[in-house]
Amino acid sequence: MKTLTLGVLLDPDIDYGIGVLEGVRAFARSQAAWRVLPLGQAQEAVLGRLVRSGELHGLIGTFVSDRWLEGLFPGFEPLVNTSNLSRIATVCSVVPDDAAVGRAVARHFCELNVRRAVCLADRSTWASQLRREGFVAALRERGISAEAPDCGEAFRHEAAWRNWAESVTQETAVFCTSDALARRFHLLCKGLDPAVAKNVAVLAGAGDSLTERVVAGLDLTSVPLPARTVGVRAAERLARILAGDRAVVCETVSPEPVVVRGSTARVAAPDEVVSRALGIALQTLDQNAGTDELARRTGVSRRTLEMRFRRAFGRGPAREIRARKIELAKRLLVETDLGVAEVARRCGCGSVQAFTTLFHRAVGRPPAEHRRAAAERSA
Repeated sequence: MKTLTLGVLLDPDIDYGIGVLEGVRAFARSQAAWRVLPLGQAQEAVLGRLVRSGELHGLIGTFVSDRWLEGLFPGFEPLVNTSNLSRIATVCSVVPDDAAVGRAVARHFCELNVRRAVCLADRSTWASQLRREGFVAALRERGISAEAPDCGEAFRHEAAWRNWAESVTQETAVFCTSDALARRFHLLCKGLDPAVAKNVAVLAGAGDSLTERVVAGLDLTSVPLPARTVGVRAAERLARILAGDRAVVCETVSPEPVVVRGSTARVAAPDEVVSRALGIALQTLDQNAGTDELARRTGVSRRTLEMRFRRAFGRGPAREIRARKIELAKRLLVETDLGVAEVARRCGCGSVQAFTTLFHRAVGRPPAEHRRAAAERSA
């Protein structure tokens, strides 16, 4: 059996790139002849040599542009693009639904009753533009003010951001089209006058990058990109190409639901203690932290926490968090292909039976039926 060497060109966003690589490797395990070769973005010369020598039989990864492909791989067909770095029309693509990323953040802001929002994007990637368009359109459909300030052509946007932030006179929720932009914006805000920074302290990003959160020291709400699923489906598409399928198609993969963290949790309640406890609870839903644990981590007594939750929401922390679990479960069932067992785990339920009972009691029907009904409505 001839061994086929399939390259995976990693994305500049290392978190996303590794996720795609894991997906490709997962599919490759079912292909006895495949050998997966990871390649960095700086290895263009190596890529060209491998293609010219016939040592590379296919390539999956983040492609710069159609012109870049033509210059580097003339006549080479087994190619699958996995990122909206730019509009790619000459080869197959399996990419995140970046417009849906923006819509997911818009929906989250609506759930928080945000009345004014802004999207900070750059012009360097097609993904950023799609996320901005999805975000702005979704909010405007709901009658919410949504802006996208022009940050100019330059790579460094900080000067334009500072001018815009200093002009804001009311609380504005900010969506940055990548976690890297969110990190840069957050660090800029730390140098602003506190009264100014307070108006732009509600922040969300895209990519769910642990690296960016650590570097920024920011508990950032973000939308995870479906990197592993993109990798699996890109490998499936490459297998079809190698089998003779020459159709050029573009497949989009839905993002996972927003991961809510402290950067937006505080807007749900003006009480600092409540918002901090709620942020902890939303970050650790799968751990099922109880009221005593939340009170301990928030630095108040259980009684104080319960009283403040009732003042903010009209119910205690256990009931409020249970309601948030149900909302998350509904989104996971409708917006993802996760099995009921995985949805139950993410919502902090110890078993599918316990989750089904909780969901049925709250929604009036079991999880599987809720998913089917949602699918029928959207068909």
